[in-house]
Amino acid sequence: MIFEAPEETAEVKPFESFPFGIKEGSSLALLFSDELSEVFLLSYLERALLENGKVYHVQVSGGFSPSSVSRIGASMENFYFARTYRLQDVVEALDVIEPGSALVVSGFPLLHGKSGSDVIDMLDRATERDLTLVLSHTPLVLNELDLFGEFRRYFEPPELFDYLIVARVKSYRGHYRLGLSMIRAPSDLIALLGDHSVPVDKEIAPLLSVK
Repeated sequence: MIFEAPEETAEVKPFESFPFGIKEGSSLALLFSDELSEVFLLSYLERALLENGKVYHVQVSGGFSPSSVSRIGASMENFYFARTYRLQDVVEALDVIEPGSALVVSGFPLLHGKSGSDVIDMLDRATERDLTLVLSHTPLVLNELDLFGEFRRYFEPPELFDYLIVARVKSYRGHYRLGLSMIRAPSDLIALLGDHSVPVDKEIAPLLSVK
């Protein structure tokens, strides 16, 4: 353990009307209610992270694909994509990806060999290399009545993450809104804990168009 003087941390927003910033170098556990929510938020979050560095995406499960990021206008020059079903592959990747980059693992709880101690090891290595670590999952059924219990089920121990966020996209008469429940956040964002809802008609349109 090394003590250091705190430094100002840059933030990114997936899009302009997103209700809060995501600090670079932080750790996020994301739960999605459905596949559209996953593809939408991960695509915009990764586009924002690409503006300041490299993004490494590891696909375990889910509907995300690299083309989703390019369809919303992101440059793919510093985007890297891989698939695996083994936790050890992800742990080893943490030691070779460029410091200051972002690592996104979609379908993280489905990795073979995952345990609570492995999550701690990943968070520790990510901190050492100043990585933004994003672990996500889209369960078949999300228990909205016990969201913290869901995080404990999929991301044990959830208390070690900087952000715990649930995202859901809902539509009504052709209009779309992104609903967010922020269960945990850095201390300077504590006033924003709770539920948020923002219109996303403009942002979601490129992902829904048929090409």
